[in-house]
Amino acid sequence: MRAYRVTALPAEATLPLDLIAEAVAAAGVRDKRQRLLPAVAVVVFTLGCALFGGEGYGEVARKLAGWLAPLAGPGGWHLPGTGALARARRRAGPGPLRELFTRLAGPLAGPGTPGAFAFGRLLAALDGTMLDVPCSPGNAAAFGAPPSGGGHGGGGFPQVRLVTLVACGTRGIIDAVFRGGRAPRASEQDLARKLAARGRCRPGMLVIADRNFGGYPVAAALAATGADLLIRVKSSQWLPVLEVLPDGSARSVLPHPAAGRRAAVARYHGRALPGPPAGLAVRLIQAQITITPDGGTPRTERVKLITTIADWQAAPAAQLAACYAQRWEIETGYREIKVFTRGAGQVMRSQTPAGIAQEIWALLCACQLTSDARARAAQTGDHDPDRISYTITLRAIRRALTTPAPAGSITAEALATPLPPRRRRSYPRHRTASTAKRRAARAPLTGKATYKITIMTPARPNNLPGP
Repeated sequence: MRAYRVTALPAEATLPLDLIAEAVAAAGVRDKRQRLLPAVAVVVFTLGCALFGGEGYGEVARKLAGWLAPLAGPGGWHLPGTGALARARRRAGPGPLRELFTRLAGPLAGPGTPGAFAFGRLLAALDGTMLDVPCSPGNAAAFGAPPSGGGHGGGGFPQVRLVTLVACGTRGIIDAVFRGGRAPRASEQDLARKLAARGRCRPGMLVIADRNFGGYPVAAALAATGADLLIRVKSSQWLPVLEVLPDGSARSVLPHPAAGRRAAVARYHGRALPGPPAGLAVRLIQAQITITPDGGTPRTERVKLITTIADWQAAPAAQLAACYAQRWEIETGYREIKVFTRGAGQVMRSQTPAGIAQEIWALLCACQLTSDARARAAQTGDHDPDRISYTITLRAIRRALTTPAPAGSITAEALATPLPPRRRRSYPRHRTASTAKRRAARAPLTGKATYKITIMTPARPNNLPGP
């Protein structure tokens, strides 16, 4: 089993000043003269803006005065004006925060972390989300005009699409990429391929993703990193059955687009190909999941999964189907980023693309610092990280930044109120026009539930490439 670096932080480091100074130097940012706000102080201030998302510049500077004053130049410390703070952010640019995230990023999990590993591999989830940015001319030109219409994603602000790779056990951010939501090559699939090329997705991981990433280009790019995959695919997606395995899964292949087109033409004309299409070798798993809410009516859903783990004995089909539920940890992670840290309904501050990039890297760093403190508390208390509250940890960090606190205070606060063990719950997707109707429709479907997974053995192979 691969040993992963848990973190680069010293114990109880609320803000890692040494890493910040290292990131500033790596970004090539140099102070031409000793200022009230040197580059290290600007990074601290920008992190503060991410941690105190609802506060203005002046209030954030007041809260962080105990951190900013020792970093001030020989002229001493006084509270800078909002214009000076804005100019300081522009001088620093996004580079130092990007470099800082590179140093903070990681799964925050070791081999003994509960829930972090399965089948001898680190569990990681891949998905994307959208962030609203101010509708300034610069942002609209860089990120695209605001989405139109009243459907999903419609709104009055330009948007940035963010794709992350997150460790399921700790929700530590392993890597992240982003681009304007309506810019060229900005789909989740494009960004997933870009993320795969960055080198942080690697052997020893099991990357879990939903149907949006089930095509050959993304799956092949992720598999080329050496990581194994567990991806849900569309029920209509054609995957030839080459051999039925004893656990009910089947040896198959995810066709290369050109090979898939040839196979589709052959199926249309009723012809058989001489052999399997070219593509990525996978195992096909078809499962029927029966969910029975307490006191409710059972409902059944079918899922179709592919995995690159070829050994059915090391990773049986039923266990892989159950493991797919870990993908939802990244949805919880996005809620922590967008609701608990940034603030529900909050729009990013900056009017320029460089400022937006700086803010996003700062937001990711702030979330990683909080997840790191949470993981440390779980390790200290011998808990599953799921039992340590993200919001309690975040509030403890905010207090530690504004009020002198003894060493270990963040860990102590996080451990003081552990969450109850995770329940088996059901919360199905249900789209309706209004929130009230949606909640009413979900009321009888949510709550505690029991699950039964039945592997559906596919039909044995016949003439390729038949259905």
